[in-house]
Amino acid sequence: MSRHSMGLGGPPSPYEAGPEPADRQSVSRRPAYQSLRRGHRRFGVRATAVAVGGFLLYVLLSGFAPGLMNTAVRGHLTIGLALGLGQFVLMGVIVWRYLVHMRTQVTPVVRGLRGLVRHHESAERERAAFEARTAPRDEELRPW
Repeated sequence: MSRHSMGLGGPPSPYEAGPEPADRQSVSRRPAYQSLRRGHRRFGVRATAVAVGGFLLYVLLSGFAPGLMNTAVRGHLTIGLALGLGQFVLMGVIVWRYLVHMRTQVTPVVRGLRGLVRHHESAERERAAFEARTAPRDEELRPW
C-alpha cells in the first residue's frame, strides 16, 4: 500500500487513479484532511491556553501578591521582573513549538493533499484534451 492510498502524503502513483475528481469538498472530506484540521485546532487551543494562562498568572500575582513580586532574586532583579521577562521566553517557546508542529505534522499532509489535487487536475485536463481531440467535429470550410 502506498503512502498516498493511506492518506499520508505524496502524489499518487501512476497506477492509482482516483475515483472522483479532487475538488475542494472531496478533499475536505478525506480522513487525512480531517485529522490535519483536528490536530491544528488542538495545537492552537493548547498554545493559546498556555499563553493566556502565563499572562493571567503574571497579572494576578502582580495584583494580589505584590510582596512576592517585589522580592529580590539577585541584585535589582525581582521575581516580578523575572516573570515579566519570562513572558517573552514563553512566547518564543510557543512560536518555536508552532514551527516544529507545522514542519513535522502539517506540512507533509498538506503536500500530499496538494499533490493529490494537482494529480486529479492534470488527469482531468488530459481527459478533456483527449475528448476534444477525439470528438467528432463539424468540418468548416474556410474562405480564402
